[in-house]
Order: sequence, then C-alpha cells, then structure tokens
Amino acid sequence: MTQNHGTDDNRPRRCFASFDKTGGPASLRELADALLARQKKNWPGLMDGYAALAAARTRRIRGDGWSVRVQLNPRRIVSSGAKLDPESIRRRPCFLCPENLPPEQEAIFYRGDYLVLCNPAPIFPGHWTITHVRHLPQSLSDRLGIFLRLAADFGSGMTVFYNGPGAGASAPDHLHFQAAPAGLMPVEEEILQTRKWIGFKRSDGVKIYRTAGLGRGILLIQGGEEECVTAAAENAIRAIGRLTSAAQEPMLNMICAHAEEGWRLILFPRLKHRPDAYFREGPARLLISPGTADMGGMIITPREQDFLALTPGLVSAIYREVAFDDAMTDALLELLGETDQGQFFT
Repeated sequence: MTQNHGTDDNRPRRCFASFDKTGGPASLRELADALLARQKKNWPGLMDGYAALAAARTRRIRGDGWSVRVQLNPRRIVSSGAKLDPESIRRRPCFLCPENLPPEQEAIFYRGDYLVLCNPAPIFPGHWTITHVRHLPQSLSDRLGIFLRLAADFGSGMTVFYNGPGAGASAPDHLHFQAAPAGLMPVEEEILQTRKWIGFKRSDGVKIYRTAGLGRGILLIQGGEEECVTAAAENAIRAIGRLTSAAQEPMLNMICAHAEEGWRLILFPRLKHRPDAYFREGPARLLISPGTADMGGMIITPREQDFLALTPGLVSAIYREVAFDDAMTDALLELLGETDQGQFFT
C-alpha cells in the first residue's frame, strides 16, 4: 500500500494512493478518508456535492414493523432520471471510464484492477464508487470474491453495496460497486432483529435467513469463510434467476459488511427496476428509481413533490411492485434448500 501523486505504467493518472494484496501502514478506510478530505479541498464539483448533501432535507416514514428515511437531494436527478435503454447507453460517453473522469478527480488504485473514487453526488456523508479500470458490463455473479474482499479491506466501519444492471445501476455498462460508512441505511439495524428471521442453515456453516415483516423480501447470508459465503451467494443468485426466468444476471441489490466473525450479505431480489408511477405524466409521477440505498431504507427523491408525497402506503406499494415479497423470498429459501440439501430450523 503506497501513496503516490504521480503516474507510471501500472498506475492510472491522478493516482492518490495504491492498495494491493500485501497490506501496509494505512487501511483502505484510512486511505479513502484521506482521499475524500483532499478532494473536498481541490475538486469544486465534489465540494458542491457535499454542500448539496449538507442542505438535503430528510424525514422518517414508519410502516408496520419497518421504517425508511426519505432524502430530498436534487443533485441526484442525474442518476434518478438517467435513460437506461440500450441505445441511450450506447450513445453517451461512459462517465466511469478513466479517460472520462473529471480532470480534478483522483483515485486509489485498488488491487490492480479497480479505482476507488469519491462520488460527486453523495447520498451519504462519505460515499465512494469503486470502478473497474476497464469498460466491463455490470455483473456480480463472477465478481463476488472481490466484492467480499472489498468489504474486508474497508473494515467493520463500512458497508459496500451493489446495484444490478437492471436494478438501480446508472452505469449498467461499467462494472462498479459503492461504499459508505456502516449503519446509515435503516435496514442495517432492522436486520439485527432476530425475531424477524425465518432461518435455514447450510451444512457448510453458512447461515441463510429470510426476513419477515420488513415490507420487502430480504435474504440474509452470514459466514466466516470467504469461499463458502461466495458459493452461497452464487447459489442464491442462480435461484433468483430460476424464479424470475432471467436470461442473464437476475435483478438484485446487495449490501455487504465484514466484521471479526465474518461476512454479512443483505440481498434484495427484484422484480422490476422502476415502479409504474415513475413513467406517469403530470402530478401522478413519482421520480423514484430504487437502487440499493432505497431498498435499504434510504429513499432518494430529487424533487420536492416526491419528497412530500411519500406515505407509508406509497412506500409499501413501491416495494411490493419492484421487489420480492415475503412469500416469494420463502420460495427462494425453499429452492436453496432443495439445491443445497440444507436443514430448516427455527
């Protein structure tokens, strides 16, 4: 792990630091915090983003056994309003490719293949995007190993998360993850309420649960061995694909955290990207485009009318429309039981 403001054949330009497999005196979290502090001083676009976040209004909505925080953040209109049809994506320059990054933007070169970047339109007080140096399509199925290692490298005070290419990713054509301080999404606290778990235990020690009563179906995967957790997540993704007849990677969002006891994955199986209200005309339109943060209980609204319009009933309706419900997640759990010959318990 080294800090470097120059460039060489192996490191992208504007490289603030490198983090490799050997470790070093600074953790990835420490490097990311140092990068953020530096970029807040020398990148006006990032300063504007954090000023907008500081001015963002929030309010709490409580449902039956669940709650969400709604954030009014007009700067997120670019993401929420992004055109994601194949032709629009083909015609626009990829804003995550290194050659298209803002000239002031610096990066941590991570494990030889990724860039840790400060997100210029943050929704959290500390928000990073981790992009592949090459223009590869967004896909988690064959990148679960690096996803878990990223969470471990960031440490227990951080979460990393993933938006599927049809489930919230505003750049579905470029492989990327995101990271933020732990505990900022309401689901991270709700998921600790064991009374809401309905459990299933795999023979290899990885525990898989589904939740009940949180307004949308959630699968929780916990384990201490990277290889076993990776295999369990791969099986879950395949099972979602079987239930939804997905030809490619099924729609999903995932949150990952790592602590001393191992990894915790929070998986949101999805049915569709945007609710029907997103496409309505006039006052009936809701410009809400759910990604991982929204599924995690931090609903982002770029317009004041949407911020004010949301009610417990509307939030429940959006979750029912775009995500698995408890019954579908139960079917997913049963399918995993058939696949892995696990053992149900209460």
